[in-house]
Amino acid sequence: MKIKKLLGLFSVAVLSTSLVACGVNSSETEKTSSENAEKVAAQKQSVRYVNANYVDYVQPSDIVKDTKNIGSKYKKYYVKYLDYMAPNGKPIRIVAANKVSDEQMLKAYNVLSFYLTDYGKYKKQNIANSMANKGAVLVMPNGADGDGKTPDDALAGQPLYQMEVPTAGSKWYQENDYKHRDAAYEEIFHMVHDYGIGTTSNPAAEPKLAKQIKTGLDSVLPKAKKDWGNKGIWGLGSREWILSLAKEKSLEQEYVVSGIDSYYGLWEAYTESDKGMWGMYVPKNRAAVKAKDPHVYQIITSFMPENFTYMERIDSNFAGVFQMSLDPKKPYTYKSQYLQNARLTGKNNSALVGNDLDNILLGNAGSNQLDGGKGNDVVQFSGAFDEYKISKSGNKLVVTDTKNRDGKDTLTKVEILRFTDMDVLVSSIK
Repeated sequence: MKIKKLLGLFSVAVLSTSLVACGVNSSETEKTSSENAEKVAAQKQSVRYVNANYVDYVQPSDIVKDTKNIGSKYKKYYVKYLDYMAPNGKPIRIVAANKVSDEQMLKAYNVLSFYLTDYGKYKKQNIANSMANKGAVLVMPNGADGDGKTPDDALAGQPLYQMEVPTAGSKWYQENDYKHRDAAYEEIFHMVHDYGIGTTSNPAAEPKLAKQIKTGLDSVLPKAKKDWGNKGIWGLGSREWILSLAKEKSLEQEYVVSGIDSYYGLWEAYTESDKGMWGMYVPKNRAAVKAKDPHVYQIITSFMPENFTYMERIDSNFAGVFQMSLDPKKPYTYKSQYLQNARLTGKNNSALVGNDLDNILLGNAGSNQLDGGKGNDVVQFSGAFDEYKISKSGNKLVVTDTKNRDGKDTLTKVEILRFTDMDVLVSSIK
């Protein structure tokens, strides 16, 4: 919205799973293309790691700080970029201004990858290819939307402003500071919607989904336009705004993101209204979305999983215990309860507590307490198995990196240790 070793000590169990790659659509040609991409990805992974389960998650070193190749209309205002590569080999580019942190860029990349990961019947290759073919660019200017400080020619793409991207664990995130509310999911879905999915007035890769969104929109707005902004369950108190959206033919885009934000808990901690999206959308949380806006609930649950499946990066300044399960006494957990995977960054001695999902957790360079909670949980490390000292005391496992990368981690309720050369079952460690 604008507004194998140490066999004498351990019985090592090496697990095997398949790699997950980009999705495919229904045509045989595209299926073959996607299968080839999977093979290439698997080959690249196996060349670097013996353990095919090991994942290199996006990190600051992936951001390009040399802007000579991003085009004159961008390098005038932006100092770095990061490309999400579509299956067709073309980039969906993220460009950022100098005050946008690397972590904010990585958050944007992860949210984009989440939306473009296959789910259910949706094989999202066509959506990503459409975005790349149409030159979709996410621009991340300094400041905030509407502050008047960003020149119009800097907005050559979908904007996501620096002041509206709180990273997990940051002060803005932990305190649910809605002056810096999380607009990443909204704005990035706008880009996916406009350039990839398409709308009923501007079709693209998923016209059936676009039509479903339009049906949902029609269900939440009063039939009589004179009642818009006063009745219904969306656009309340925003009559002039939604009338302007109608002229712009962007009602569909703004409607569906209201549902997405409430579904993933972004408004549940908002204290100034009992509604979501600044009080203009009646459902404020997931249960309310399901009960009061079943059309958008069906759209979201068919297109995206129940939880965020990317690797969430916890801000390097965070110190304390970051919790991924719901605790109403800690209102930030209205959001973090939907994280499936998370990693601590920086060097602070911090703790990370998982939830009932099958979590993948990573520590940082400090001494960390990592608690998987329920589920079948994995802790991933930076090196090979024989580069770590492992000791067990009661229900806790202490893993120390002898190469000074991962620090010293104390693990509780973790089932699998993941190294670059193997997975190890915690139950096999004596």
